[in-house]
Amino acid sequence: MIGVRQLNLRGYSHQTRVDGAAVVKQFTGPQAVIRCATERAALTNLAGRLPVPRLLAAGDTLLRTALLPGVHGQELIENGHAAPVLASCGRMLRHLQHVVPGLVHGDYGPNNLLFDPDTFEVTGIVDWEWAHPGAPVEDLAWTEWIIRRHHPDDVAALTHLFTAYGETPVWELRHAVGLAKCRAMRDRPDNDPADAAHWQRNIAITAAWTA
Repeated sequence: MIGVRQLNLRGYSHQTRVDGAAVVKQFTGPQAVIRCATERAALTNLAGRLPVPRLLAAGDTLLRTALLPGVHGQELIENGHAAPVLASCGRMLRHLQHVVPGLVHGDYGPNNLLFDPDTFEVTGIVDWEWAHPGAPVEDLAWTEWIIRRHHPDDVAALTHLFTAYGETPVWELRHAVGLAKCRAMRDRPDNDPADAAHWQRNIAITAAWTA
């Protein structure tokens, strides 16, 4: 049987809990209404087009969605499956960009994907609260950032991400995009001092990376 794991039950602007066969996501902070509306619109527009959670109910700052099958991507990476997970990330990202050109997930990567543990195919793309129009490289570079920052022993497996995606943008561009995202996260209006300090550390770490 396929298991389900929510690695971060509290995100940067929400609290999430599993309630039987549903996931309840409560948005918090001064941008709660905006984040909730963004995710609600994405789930509504992408239903039947991508493997996104089925929306069951929604309020101004709360979403209730169907629980998807699958294993969290970061759990699979921690268990030694970085190569097939990243290959599947690349294929799904290319598919996403074909289905909806110009749409950026905003936090794409194994941190927000669920996978079949036998085939490593993506069974779900979750957490669409940061979705926005943008350049395709944004989600690709952020997937790389997640690996470099949280799974440094698996950086070599990034070749599987780029091969499956079908393109390897130059390092200078990928690096710049990752830094810009970290700065944007630091400068969020609803950050408390601890959040801002956390992202400032991430900026320093990211700035020091070389290809």
